[in-house]
Amino acid sequence: MRLHALVFGILFPLGLLAQGPTGAALSFSRPVSAPFNALQFFDKALEAWTWTFGKEPGAKIIRTDRASGILEGTARINFRSTMLTGREESMGTVTYLVQVQTHAGECRISVTNLAHTGNRNTASGGIHVKQLMRVDADAQKVQGLGRTNAIRLHEELRRSAEQRIGQLLQAFEARIRAQIEP
Repeated sequence: MRLHALVFGILFPLGLLAQGPTGAALSFSRPVSAPFNALQFFDKALEAWTWTFGKEPGAKIIRTDRASGILEGTARINFRSTMLTGREESMGTVTYLVQVQTHAGECRISVTNLAHTGNRNTASGGIHVKQLMRVDADAQKVQGLGRTNAIRLHEELRRSAEQRIGQLLQAFEARIRAQIEP
């Protein structure tokens, strides 16, 4: 009986560690309704992309399909930590994927796959937080940082991404709404 308890006591926690982060990844989604048919909405969304996400660093469209109403692109947010002063390793980028799906009367914008990559050009290599999570405590282990500092850095990254992506989504929606004729 003790052997079973010992084996269970060792293997169960190892199984949980092997599963990786249990929380949800950070993502954003916003629907936009407007009186356009599917093709008009796609054209308006493509123009809105050009004036919002398209102006971000490293922005590029990776897929457009006007017939099915799909637009996908990537971009990044440049990041420098205010918390870790003098730590050039955390300076880097947060890359993300933007997906736009248009239908008659509606468009849905989703921003997913937010991942931080630190400055690789430093002497000790970069500090990479990797995938951003909704809850800071779910942040992955970060090489070169203790758990408390990793959570604080993740919080700073998450807030920065939430602020910038929120601004871009709002501008995207405003750009589409500005094209509605009275």
